[in-house]
Parts: sequence; C-alpha cells; structure tokens
Amino acid sequence: MRKVRGRILPVIGVVLLVVFIGAKMTSRGWVSLDKAKQKAQAGQTAPLVWPPALAPQSDSFCHTIKLNLAQIDKATEEGIPIDQQRRCITRTAMDEYETAKVRHAAQRKQRAAHDVEQAEIEKTVEQQISTGTITLQNLMQARAGKTTMISTALLPAAHMPIKAMPKPPAQMFVPMNYQSGNLSLKAFVTPNPGDGKKLPLMVWLTGGDSNSLDDFWTEGSVANDQSASAFRKAGMAMLFPTLRGGNDNPGQREYFWGEVQDVAAAILEAAQLPYVDPTRIYLGGHSTGATLALLTATAGLPVQGVFAFGPVDEISGYDWPVKWSLVSADEKRMRSPMYWMHAIKSPTWIVEGSKRPSNINSLDNLCAARKSEQVHCVSVQGADHFSVLQPITRKIASQLVMGQPVQLQRDEKL
Repeated sequence: MRKVRGRILPVIGVVLLVVFIGAKMTSRGWVSLDKAKQKAQAGQTAPLVWPPALAPQSDSFCHTIKLNLAQIDKATEEGIPIDQQRRCITRTAMDEYETAKVRHAAQRKQRAAHDVEQAEIEKTVEQQISTGTITLQNLMQARAGKTTMISTALLPAAHMPIKAMPKPPAQMFVPMNYQSGNLSLKAFVTPNPGDGKKLPLMVWLTGGDSNSLDDFWTEGSVANDQSASAFRKAGMAMLFPTLRGGNDNPGQREYFWGEVQDVAAAILEAAQLPYVDPTRIYLGGHSTGATLALLTATAGLPVQGVFAFGPVDEISGYDWPVKWSLVSADEKRMRSPMYWMHAIKSPTWIVEGSKRPSNINSLDNLCAARKSEQVHCVSVQGADHFSVLQPITRKIASQLVMGQPVQLQRDEKL
C-alpha cells in the first residue's frame, strides 16, 4: 500500500499542476480577448452624429465641440474647413458656410425661375413654328429694325476708363483699321510676308473683355494658353479685332449686340488683304469670345469654319455690369446663342473641357437645342476651360494648314 500511495501522490501533483497551468492560461486568454475587443472597439469609427454638438458660447473660436473621424469626413464632404489643431469647425468657417448656402439657394431659385421663363418662350416659339406663324430666322434677320436698349440698364461699372491699344512686336502683328457702321475701329493682323502667297486666316476673339486687347501674343502655360498661337505657328495669318468701346475705340459696349456687327466687319475687311485667301477664313474664340463667335455664326456670316472654346448658352451666364431685369426677354434671347443654333451655315465646333472649371453644362445645352447639322460638339476628357486650348488648337491648326477635314471626336481625349 505504501508503494501504491507513493505512486498516487506524484500523479495527483501532476494533475493539480496541469489544472493550475490551464486555469492560468485560460485566464490570460480571457484577458487577451478582452484587450483585443477593447482595441477593436476603440479603432472603430464612431457613429455619425450630424450636425455636431455646439461648443459652449464661452468658446469664441470653435463653433462645435471636438469632432470625431466620421464628423470630420462629413464636414469635408460638405465643404466646411476644419481647424486642424482644435479638430473643430470654427465660428468663422461656419458663418462663411451658412452665407454660401444662402447664396447658392438664391442662385438655384433664380436659375429655376429663369428656366421656367425660357421654357415658356421656347414653347411659344415651337407653337408658332408648327402653325406657320413664324419661320426660322438667323440672328440678324431677327434683329432687323430693332435697336438695343442696353444703355438704360448699364450699371456705373460699365463705363470703363480708356485703355491704350497694345503694341505687339511688329514682326508678329500690325494695326489694321476697319469700319463698322459709323464706328472706326482697330484690329491687329499678321503682317504681309511678301512672298506672294495667299494664307488661310484665323480670326480670334479673346476671352474676358472681348472688346479690348492687352497682351494677346504672349504664349501662356500648357494649363492656360489663351494666345491661340498654334495657328500662326502653323503658318496661318491671324486677326485680333478690338470692338466698340474697347481700348480707345469709340462707341459703348453693347454686350453681344453691336459687337456681332463689328466682328463681321473686321472679317470682311481682312478678306481684302492681298495675302489672305478669302476662301479659307475661319473664326474662333475662347469663353466670352467663343459666345460672340457663335452669335456671329448664327448671323449667317460665311466663313469656312467656327471654333468656339467654352461659350455659354444663355446671356444670363455672364456677371456683367448690366441690370438684366431692365432688359426685355426678347433682347436677352437675341444675345443667347442657344436660340439661334439652327441658323448656323458654316461647319462649327463647340469645344469644352469636361473637368471643372468649365462651361460643360452650356455645351450640353447648346447641343441639345434645335441646331444645324453643321454643329459639332466636343467634350475634351481630362481638360478644363483653360487647359483645353493649347492641345486642341494645335490639332485643329495642323489639320487646317494641311487642307484636311477637321477631325474631333464627341468625347475627345488629350
């Protein structure tokens, strides 16, 4: 029995040791699991509470309490800047955000009201066309016998100080006078190369203040080259007109009314130059200049091609020093290209970058309007309102000087 007892005691000791170790390991396992669970819970994004709780009034800096990750993401999505050190929305940032919300809401309301007005006008026109009450006219036919009343709606900022005419290098451009009605205006044109050849001509209307010119010949960066230099580099002659009221020209800006006549007059004058091929005259422009180029095309002017980079469809898209409420709906309509696209007789390309900033919505509206089969719409992927210019003008210029048909896809890629 002693021998047996001696054997049993060690066995019992081993069993107790195993049980003790197992219990300790299990305990450690539970502790590890609890820690892992707590760590996982801590790493989870807190549920979104929006708008976030407000900071106490005594906090003059923060509008909200400290934000969690979900709230920071939401604020970023809403376009509200976050103070990085305090991780809060500041009172200044919130004031600016609320002001912007009110402004955007007013703009949406104004746009909606404008869309309703224009829809009614378009509906009336459609009915008149279908019943034969009116026939489709080009822009100049529609304006016949009418004069603009824009002078009664001009704000003080419309009366701009005289800006001296630019002085481009003589080897690149020389002055050219032209007559538009009773106004004697100025333009700049490629000088006569003196080799007896007839050159194709690109008439280019600049963006911004298209009535005036400043430094129009210096090339910009790839991201924003508004010089249209690709055409002269390809061997084309170029004409840059100034318009009524621009620089030191006589007359008053009429915001897309008399300026159409000015552009047409400048083109007809340039066609008489001995080194210009009158059968190869093209019209192009950027932004405001593109809108004016489209309107000139709808007036029935015979050119061989029109290239409008980033025009607007509606005149109301411009923030000009004009009180538009004093201008009749009919007169505004006769300044808006989308109502006259049917009258375009020359091959016309409307080009815009698909990325913001751009007038891509205007391109879509112009292309959805009643339009001539001569109108082609080009949305350039990967470009914006400015970066679209250099690569596409180079492509067009190379095709024109080679006498090739212009080849641009509906969804052009850089």
